[in-house]
Amino acid sequence: MKKYFFIVFVFAMSLNTTVYAQNAKTAPEDFNVFFKKFNEDQKFQISRVIFPLKYKMNNDDFELADYTMPKENYKSLNLNRKSDEKYLKRALVVKKNKVTLQERGLDSGIYIDYIFELKDNKWFLKTFVDQST
Repeated sequence: MKKYFFIVFVFAMSLNTTVYAQNAKTAPEDFNVFFKKFNEDQKFQISRVIFPLKYKMNNDDFELADYTMPKENYKSLNLNRKSDEKYLKRALVVKKNKVTLQERGLDSGIYIDYIFELKDNKWFLKTFVDQST
C-alpha cells in the first residue's frame, strides 16, 4: 500500500510540475526586457519584425500613404539612444497587447509612432506611422 501511495504521489508531483512548466511557457514576454534586446541585438530585432513590414509615411505632398518594406530593405533601428533625448521626446502608450512608442521631435518636425504587438506571448514590431514634416 505504501508503494502504491508513493507511485501516486510521484505521479501527481510530475503532473504539477508539467502544468507549472506549461504555464511558464505561456507567460507573456516582458516588454521592457524585449525592448532592451530589440535595440541591442540586430539579429534579434530582425527576428521580431513582422515582414513584409507595412507602414504609413508622408509622401512628397505630405499625404499619409501606405508602403510595404521587404526584409531585404529593412535597416535596424535604435529606438533607445540616450543621446537623442536632447532633440527627441519619447513616450510609451501601453495597452494590453499593444505598445506604441511615440517619438516627437523638439522643434524638428519628427512625428513617428512605432507599434509593437504581442503575438504568441512575444513582442513584435508590427508597423510604424511616420508623419514627420
